[in-house]
Amino acid sequence: MQKVAAYLLERRDGMEWAAARAAEAADLRAAIEAWLQEKGATNIGTGAGSYVAEDDSDATFELLTSQDGDRSWALYRLAEVTSDGRRFVASISVTAGTKDVAVYGTMEVGSVATQVNQVDVDPRCPKVIRTLLDRSGTWYHGASTLRALTHVAGFDSGEAVALEIAHAGRTVPYVVVSTEYGAPALPALDEKLAYDLAGIADVFTVDDAAAWALTDTLRKPLSCYSGAVRVYWPGCHVNDNPFRHPLWTAARLRSLDDDDRRARERFRRRLRQLIMRASAISVVRPREIDEIRNAAARAELAAVKAQAKSLADFEVLADTYAADNDKLREELVGRDEDIAMLQREVARLESEREGLLYHLQQARPDATDAASDDGVNPDLGEDDASEEGPPTAGEVRFYKKRYAAPTHDVLVPVGDCGHNSWQGANKADKAKKGIAKLEGTEAWRLVQHCGKCTGGGFWRVEW
Repeated sequence: MQKVAAYLLERRDGMEWAAARAAEAADLRAAIEAWLQEKGATNIGTGAGSYVAEDDSDATFELLTSQDGDRSWALYRLAEVTSDGRRFVASISVTAGTKDVAVYGTMEVGSVATQVNQVDVDPRCPKVIRTLLDRSGTWYHGASTLRALTHVAGFDSGEAVALEIAHAGRTVPYVVVSTEYGAPALPALDEKLAYDLAGIADVFTVDDAAAWALTDTLRKPLSCYSGAVRVYWPGCHVNDNPFRHPLWTAARLRSLDDDDRRARERFRRRLRQLIMRASAISVVRPREIDEIRNAAARAELAAVKAQAKSLADFEVLADTYAADNDKLREELVGRDEDIAMLQREVARLESEREGLLYHLQQARPDATDAASDDGVNPDLGEDDASEEGPPTAGEVRFYKKRYAAPTHDVLVPVGDCGHNSWQGANKADKAKKGIAKLEGTEAWRLVQHCGKCTGGGFWRVEW
């Protein structure tokens, strides 16, 4: 079995007391069991049964529970086997720990027989995950808050999102969908991505002013504007290689298909697979699950041992030990398979990375760093490809004001306007701050303003 997606949803607010954690865990289990009942499952309390799969596959479920004092764990595992021998397993557990309540879910795919063959996998977010996320209260994944689609308007709000993107403690990807004439490049793209990526990424829609704030804070190579879509992975830094955070321009998105809706569906699948694959490898199973299960197993064995008074009792105890050992061996085999799968995935990604590096160097001889390894053809856009280096002594550069931030002007490099009406700029403090922020230095000899240009201001700088 190969894991294709993993989810971790954590409740922390108001979970200081054991009673509150127990009540929250009970409510979450009730919501999961209601979902199972919608799928046709009955007698859930018995611990095993069947349900009705959408494609008429052989569908079964099992329920496992463990208790350790105030801590508890419950696992619901659903398995479907298709007529052609493909096996799908979805697991979701609720853990009431010492400080919080965690929901951990996984999706796996495999085969019931040994066969070297391609398996086309297109995982989707389970309905139960969205149902749990829609419940009142805040969900977390590590240090990050899990949110519904967030619309960001204005420079200040965009700057706040940019600071979150660059925060070192962020634990989930941010997917930014910029707008073009007030809408995404493809119809309802932001809503569809938020639906697909619920629980494993936060999706933001940014207007023009907010997009300028992203550019201003994160710098041009990490910008996202004019209908583009970008994935900002955790650990993003302003000096990162931009290829690490894949970007799709509006033109690239529309080029996926002649029909915008078909293009949107193709892109949804690609991005869904990219981020779900990352979650499968990187989302960590809560440690308290094993602690609770191990403590419960030890307590059960101790109770059986204390009650053993006859040979028959000791035979029962021996059978219990044997069953536990078999179960542990099975789990160890499963862990070994997971490790082997992760090693294969690392090797595959490294191979893809090397291949992309080679093709990138062939296409752009000046490229010296790694391309994205997501396999979904992102690009940097034409503007990023022509990024100028730092100014040199004696060089003259021209800048045009595009937007006024609260503390400085946002400027972009441009060519000479052709006028000859340069004026002194002794009082242009915000423009100078904008130039310094853009170039990273204040080592200019002279800053002048064009007296004829209109539309925000045009500046000539001698370095």
